[in-house]
Amino acid sequence: MWKRVAIIGATAAVIGGAGTAAYAASAAPSPTPSATSTAAASDIVATPSTTKAVKDPGANRVRRAVHATWVTESKKTKTFTTHDAIRGQVTAVSPTSITVRAADNVVETYVISPRTKVFTRAPRAAGSQTALPKTAASIAEVRNGDAVFVGGIGRTGLTALRVIDVK
Repeated sequence: MWKRVAIIGATAAVIGGAGTAAYAASAAPSPTPSATSTAAASDIVATPSTTKAVKDPGANRVRRAVHATWVTESKKTKTFTTHDAIRGQVTAVSPTSITVRAADNVVETYVISPRTKVFTRAPRAAGSQTALPKTAASIAEVRNGDAVFVGGIGRTGLTALRVIDVK
């Protein structure tokens, strides 16, 4: 669980920091609404346990993430690990690799290793906030054109650790 929280937090920090830097770097001559004022309404999430809305700015940013790279440090060994994630459509898949094209046309190829976990998940119903259960699968079930999320590690050559195929 802590790994998932760390990954989501790191992804949110990377995406939020890049967006803030891009906004600060753009010198717009006319006043424009700030990113926080336009995102505030979309960052309100209703929790299933209550009908009260809860402000969760990181969760929606992560859900909208297209691709990200971040680095973590191991507390025990003091080594660094480069993580990479992409959400998009499969353009090529084999027993040893998967290539994914994101919405902004970034293409990444990951090596499929024995450690790679593959899951399938039914698409989320429109407007639903509940997570749907994942089902264990194999890379042979992933097809070209499928919508996927791939998370992995590596600097020069990426190795997939998780592939989630949304059927």
